[in-house]
Amino acid sequence: MNRPASVSPHRLPRPRGQDFAYAGLILFTVLLYLRPNEVLPIGTFPIVKIITIGTLVAFFVERFGQGGSISVMPKPFKYLLAVAGLAILSIPLGLDSENSYTAFTDLFLKILLVFLLTINVVSSFRRLQLLMEVTVLSAAVVGLLTLFDYAQGKNLVEGGRATGALGGIFRNPNDLALALNVLLPIAFTLGLSRRNQFSKLLYFLSAAVFAMTIAATQSRSGFVTIVLAGLFFLIQLGRRYPAAWAVAALAAVAFLASGPGRIFTIFDAAGGDSTAAESGSTRWELVKRGIEVAGANPVRWLFGVGLDNFRIVSIKDLVSHNAYLQVFNEIGLPAFIFYVLFLVSVIGIAGRIVKRYQKERGYRQVWLTAVGIQAALVAYVVGSFFASVAFQWYVYYPAAFAVCLQQLLARTERLPVQKEVRPSVWYLRRVQH
Repeated sequence: MNRPASVSPHRLPRPRGQDFAYAGLILFTVLLYLRPNEVLPIGTFPIVKIITIGTLVAFFVERFGQGGSISVMPKPFKYLLAVAGLAILSIPLGLDSENSYTAFTDLFLKILLVFLLTINVVSSFRRLQLLMEVTVLSAAVVGLLTLFDYAQGKNLVEGGRATGALGGIFRNPNDLALALNVLLPIAFTLGLSRRNQFSKLLYFLSAAVFAMTIAATQSRSGFVTIVLAGLFFLIQLGRRYPAAWAVAALAAVAFLASGPGRIFTIFDAAGGDSTAAESGSTRWELVKRGIEVAGANPVRWLFGVGLDNFRIVSIKDLVSHNAYLQVFNEIGLPAFIFYVLFLVSVIGIAGRIVKRYQKERGYRQVWLTAVGIQAALVAYVVGSFFASVAFQWYVYYPAAFAVCLQQLLARTERLPVQKEVRPSVWYLRRVQH
């Protein structure tokens, strides 16, 4: 029996080419969160579009020059391509084809291309971690600016709820809370995996900023998500770090102390805040309307009403506030099935890596990375029950992280099956190849 080689940033494969495309991906990620058109005096100059196109051109030119396939084709990417293909088919069959076309090209097509870019150019563990770090720190800046505005009474809605300081995909308090809930476990595991004390402090503070900003949004869906996804995260983390339960208890007290009373209307929808109660009632009506939309029309069952067209058949011109109903209503039942398969597949990838490396001390950093990614995906699965975010960025970054980690480990070890070896002390176990 031989001890497995330790998997660390120094042992995983080094990057092979695509340096310019990878740099472009990093820059795109920063700009996605920090929205330069709102911060810099550049007006409507399409800097993000230029960088995106330039990065993709660099990627495809190098790929064509190398020969072979354009992209790797893991199962999650195939499921995502199926969703995209069905979205394209739904455009001419939708209630408003022009609106569907705009929604697809303006956002979902970009998501698809950036996902493709990520799973192909992240060719080392260090590249993966750097991309995760940039994503977390960029979101932490948004969270910090939001807290500053909140303290000054700026950018508040509905009687004092914080909205994203830079607007865009974070303008809605519930969407902001979901975005930060997805990144919170990744920030925490980045802190745990660092040896440098400054780096540890930086990522732990980022996690704290996320939690405080979620509280400032007064989002009930954000509260439910942080509780359920946090419990899942703690169960996973507590197997190796029992002290995590004590830290979580203190953090929960601080979170509840800082969170305004609106979140407690979850347990009293009939009383308390009348606005919150009305919001809950409206959401339930939207769920019922979403179920009714397809009716007995086979075209609507197969292709939906078209991307971003649910408002046309909704009540009060509202979105569905549920990502799963959103996919079913707007693209159809087959797309819904592929969307669920996509989510299940990436959570399964992260889960298998967590299980495989849970008790191998040499794999601590890989295990922590997988735990953070899996908890992030679980947070999305929970939070997306309350938001129409199926075609937003929130889930696709952690999903790409899971695919990248799987590919790196597969190239290194081929993920051998671990035979049962049970000595009395868990950390003395060995893997037989």
